[in-house]
Formats: sequence, structure tokens, C-alpha cells
Amino acid sequence: MLTTPTATAAARSPPTPKQEEIDKYLKSALPEQLAFEMFDDEADYKFDSLKFRRLDSTEDSLFYDRPKLVEHIDERAVEALTKRNNNLIETTGATKVLDLCASHVSHLKGAPNLEVVGVGMNEDELKLNPVLTKFDVIDLNKKPALPYASNSFDLVLCQLSVDYLTRPIEVFEEVARVLKPGGTFSLSFSNRVFMSKQVAVWSGQDDFNHILTVSGYFAMSARRGGAWDVKGSLNANVLGAGGGDPIYDVVCQKYKL
Repeated sequence: MLTTPTATAAARSPPTPKQEEIDKYLKSALPEQLAFEMFDDEADYKFDSLKFRRLDSTEDSLFYDRPKLVEHIDERAVEALTKRNNNLIETTGATKVLDLCASHVSHLKGAPNLEVVGVGMNEDELKLNPVLTKFDVIDLNKKPALPYASNSFDLVLCQLSVDYLTRPIEVFEEVARVLKPGGTFSLSFSNRVFMSKQVAVWSGQDDFNHILTVSGYFAMSARRGGAWDVKGSLNANVLGAGGGDPIYDVVCQKYKL
């Protein structure tokens, strides 16, 4: 029996893209193609673009004022995401991790030599997160600048929240700044969303197009000066499917020196 509580979020059921389909497209696509796949021009990436309008335009601090101590995906997807995150820790050798849009859980196993810094919207949630060594309450839609030194993190995670970012390119540029050379940025998402807070570019798209959208964020950020190795390291993965909530991640590395 699945016992993990889930938030009241709308779920769509589009076909789950196959890993082979994703790999084939990303392998053949040029960074320029990715940058403009889901957008008409660079103006579409601006904060005031219609692409980033939402049904509920009230302050995000009001929406997140009360702690939401629930999972937003089912237990099977939680397990897949946790496995993926821990695998990233192992394969990258990360000892300092930044969890963007963090909550009461980071889907990570704690370790004595692992420092996990959280950035989230609700202080009560962040205080309950057992793996965070420190945290900051920041509304990235208001202030995408991160209060951390350049080249200071090995791995940055953004879990189940990229669809709510209204200034994603600025966030991606900041992540590129705070990551160490060769560091990794992983964004995971599902098709379970708070409809009123998702940005317009996410709404009405299927999961394959969501992968293209996040890939496009990397490509446009690189085009504007972010140090992403889009051609050499960008990849996307189907983490969970088949009877439960689908879960995906899109990953890219910062250029090595």
C-alpha cells in the first residue's frame, strides 16, 4: 500500500516519452535549436513575457505561507527520485550540494561529509528538513540572485519546481556562477502541478515538451553567457513510469576549466 501523503495538485496523463526518443533528439539537436525550440526569440525568455504569466499572480509568499508537509508525487516516484539524487552524489563525488526550491525533504541520504544548503520559501518546512546543514528563505521569482560565493557547489538540485520559475534564465545563470567548474545542475519534474502557479509555457504541454523547455533554459542561459556545456553534457532521463507518477530529470554540467 502506498502511504506517502501527496499534495492536492492536478495530474495530467500524457504518454510517457521513451528514453530512446529523448536521447535521439538531444543527441542530434544543436544548442541553437534547443534555445528556440519552445520560444520564438530571446524576448520570450524575459520576466515580463506572456510565456511566464500565471493564473495566480498574487505574491508567492502568500501561497507558501503555510507549510506543505506532503510529497507532491507518489511513493514510487519518490523512490525513483531519491535513488537518482543519491546516484548523482556518488557519481559526481559531491560534498557540497545546493537544493533550490527546497522543502521539508531533499530526497537525499545524509552523510557526515555532505553539506546540503537549502533555498526555499517556507522557513518551517526548511527547519524540518533533516539533511540541510543550513538554509536561506528566498523567493527566486522576486530575487533570482543567490547569496553564495562563485564556484562553491559541486551539485545543484531543483526538484519538482522548475515549472513555477518565472525568471528561469536568471536562475540558471546564477546556478552556473555558484557551481564549481565541472559541477552538475539537475532539475527533476513530474506532471503533477499546482495549476494556478505553473508558468504559461508549461501549461498544456506534454512531458516531452517539458524536457525540451528545460533543455532550452540551459541552451538560452549558455547563449547569454552561462557556462553550460550544452553540447557535451546535456541529457535527460525517464526516472519513473509505468503505473505511477512519471518523473524526469534534465542535467547539464558547467564547463570545466
